[in-house]
Amino acid sequence: MNNFLLLLFLFLTQCKSVNQKIDITQKEVNQEIIIRTASDDKMSIITIQFPNSIVLSNNSSIDRDFLTIDYKYNNIPYNRDLNLGLYVMNENGKLKRVRNNKKKTILSKEKRSFIYYSRHFVDSSKSTQQYFRSYITKMHEENKDTLHIGTVSEFKKKYEELFKQLTQGDSISIRYLEGNKISGRTIIPIKW
Repeated sequence: MNNFLLLLFLFLTQCKSVNQKIDITQKEVNQEIIIRTASDDKMSIITIQFPNSIVLSNNSSIDRDFLTIDYKYNNIPYNRDLNLGLYVMNENGKLKRVRNNKKKTILSKEKRSFIYYSRHFVDSSKSTQQYFRSYITKMHEENKDTLHIGTVSEFKKKYEELFKQLTQGDSISIRYLEGNKISGRTIIPIKW
């Protein structure tokens, strides 16, 4: 009887570890925000990209696969979604682009870190574009259509209301795989 109880206990604890979800944490990064002018109107900013980091921890005793990390915009209709740029940090501290629609594996008891850039449309109204006037001037002086303008922390301090307007209510969605089939999804709110 004791052997049966021991086997039952081991079986149940093993099943629990297999079914544990991946722990997800978000971290602030030091990468800079990127702004871009419109191709037909160099006097206005059309998009702004905010960098953030996500760490996926696999606490189970088996490897876990996932397909995509999607950014869900609260203020953009789904069909106008700009997706996100997904990266990993290489050994030299440089960002390396990762295909977001390709299977990725997190080994048992391991973590994987990704840096992503959300892409937000910027309102073309004069009041919103006024925030970017000095940056647009600098872009013209340097003959650039993109500009790195500081970290998310710096931007939040300087333009708190605009930042909230662009990011409030946004979330991250992760699609998991079981074999070659999508087996579920986790959605979490964005933390900056």
